[in-house]
Amino acid sequence: MNITRLKNRIFILIFMAILIFPWIAGGTVRIFNKDAYEKLSVVETEKRKMAQIEWSNLLNTGESISNFVDDRIPFRYTFIAWYNKLNGAIEAKYQLIETAIGSKLYKPVEEPAVTEEVADVGPEEVVEEPVEEVSPYEQFFPLNVNNDVIIGRDGWLFLYGENEFECYQGTNILSEEEKQAYVNKLNELKSICDAQGKELYVIIPPNKSSVYYKYMPTVDIVSSWRRIQQLYEYVNTNCAVPFIYPLGEELVATGRYQIYYKYDSHWNHLGALFGVNTLYDKMGVPYEDPSVYITGPQPAERYDLFEYMGVPESDITYDDFEMTVDYKPEITVEGLNIHSMINRTTSNGAIDKKLCLLGDSYREGMMPYLAKDFTKASFIHRDYMSEAKADIKNADVIVIEAVERFDYEAFSCAQRVINILTE
Repeated sequence: MNITRLKNRIFILIFMAILIFPWIAGGTVRIFNKDAYEKLSVVETEKRKMAQIEWSNLLNTGESISNFVDDRIPFRYTFIAWYNKLNGAIEAKYQLIETAIGSKLYKPVEEPAVTEEVADVGPEEVVEEPVEEVSPYEQFFPLNVNNDVIIGRDGWLFLYGENEFECYQGTNILSEEEKQAYVNKLNELKSICDAQGKELYVIIPPNKSSVYYKYMPTVDIVSSWRRIQQLYEYVNTNCAVPFIYPLGEELVATGRYQIYYKYDSHWNHLGALFGVNTLYDKMGVPYEDPSVYITGPQPAERYDLFEYMGVPESDITYDDFEMTVDYKPEITVEGLNIHSMINRTTSNGAIDKKLCLLGDSYREGMMPYLAKDFTKASFIHRDYMSEAKADIKNADVIVIEAVERFDYEAFSCAQRVINILTE
């Protein structure tokens, strides 16, 4: 028999066994021990609503069928956990070797020496210069990616996908034409807002890797003058719209507090308050230093990047903390729900204006503060703008927010606001 044909048949049989085994084993366990099946099923471990088939959209895409089947593969989460443990054990050994080799080859970039001409004044006493120790954050640390998550120094986790790594390396620089197109969009929206008596602001929260870069692995940086820095300079030079990128403020804050979650990609409550203050600075709204509202530490509540990697809840490291922020307790807010895609609030705050914040998940951290300061506020995820046109039209202040890795969404959002305000 042909050896190649035999190998192909063996591989096919193994592949078919891998596909069929979970269903046979799962069905058997479910018949004889339903409690054990439910304990190991995806329903118990992922704690979310399972995907359903979108019958009305089947002619356009079959993705809902794929998701429906994926969610119902018996022991799916258990198999993912086994794979991650095996992969982690192999990766740990590989990383030891990679670190040892990298440490030998990697040389930090040194500043060029400045040569000065000194007059010859005779022999001098030779003083030995102290040897400067290299910071552990400047030493070689290999890139290790697990399911789109970077495992950084000291156990910090960062997003690898969603454009974050490209932002960090500086490989996604905008052209002059693209930057000008963005400026044109903002200028058009500003002229419409001015005519309707509305204020307009754009805020771009920094990526976690931009703020806590010291925990990032050793990788090639293509451009240290990154995309958002170039865009920030260009917009503020050629456009009258306040365009806020609070990297400097967040970096200063890291010297006092932890302002992003260790195991999640978002800023925490305190980091969001520092961001809100940069917005208030452009608005001319007085604000206090965030330390005024700190009442003490509390366990962090965000561990999403562990879930990205498929880490079981029992294996998650719960050692992250953040500061408890009790912001203006004398003010009462009605209707606040940070997880709602469209949320409307009222308060007895000091700013008697209607605020409309259009943004992504980073807006959630900003909502408790803005809701207390504005008497009326609408917080809308940008994917739901078509359902909140009245909020946009009736707003006195429009704030567009998009995290750094999704900066282009801010300008797409601006176009949709133009469309709504000119209907």
